[in-house]
Amino acid sequence: MLLRRAFMTLFVLGLASPAFATGGFECRTSGGNLAISGTIGHVVASPLVAATLRSGSQSWSTTGERPAIAIGRSWIDEREIRVDLVDTQATRFEAQLRALRYRGGRAAGTLRRGGRSWRVTCTIE
Repeated sequence: MLLRRAFMTLFVLGLASPAFATGGFECRTSGGNLAISGTIGHVVASPLVAATLRSGSQSWSTTGERPAIAIGRSWIDEREIRVDLVDTQATRFEAQLRALRYRGGRAAGTLRRGGRSWRVTCTIE
């Protein structure tokens, strides 16, 4: 009985393990000064495993020892990409991406940050 319980525990922990990345995206403004990229995986709660926001020479990530931002919500399917990045206390939006996908692994939309909105084009793997 104890061995069976140990195997069940290992099985359940395996289900809760980090997702395996299956692809990603990068969306940039025309000048490339503002960009958001993400790693897409298979998870139940959110399709987005990690994200990075870049503005000029600065960069904020949801990963690492001390993440600077967090994924508030994300929605990624065959039609669109929606990503909300928030501060680590989830008190304010750091960036909001809304992009519609079209042929050839591309998407186009807007990236909002600091009360402003920029047009972006995206490459999707």
